[in-house]
Amino acid sequence: MGESKFKKILYSRWFIFLSLLAFIWLGLVLTKAVYKKYQLDQEIESLKIEINKMDKKEQELTNLINYLGSQNSLEKEAREKLNLKKEGESVLMVSETDLAKDLAGSSGQRSPASSEEKLAPENNLVKWWKFFFKR
Repeated sequence: MGESKFKKILYSRWFIFLSLLAFIWLGLVLTKAVYKKYQLDQEIESLKIEINKMDKKEQELTNLINYLGSQNSLEKEAREKLNLKKEGESVLMVSETDLAKDLAGSSGQRSPASSEEKLAPENNLVKWWKFFFKR
């Protein structure tokens, strides 16, 4: 007799309805958990990519620090920015205008810094006119 009561409860409309609601609720919770895991996996992948980029940048900066601390770099900076020289060296300074004159003289062309072009500087109105109308 106990078995028939149990079967009656199992096959009742209320039990089936509550079981269906429980399965739907479990399905929603499971779907939400799977979606959350997918989002976290995507974020982990993007963070791994960012870590790789940062590692490469760190390596580049380390190489730059090592280079700037080397003797060759210090010597180059001293030569270029401070105009220093080593013992026994002689320095030859060539200005750009002298170089342009030499190049123009050797090729037979006028130099861009000729006296005709440098006589009267163009005013802004003429420059704009040339810019827009290509005269």
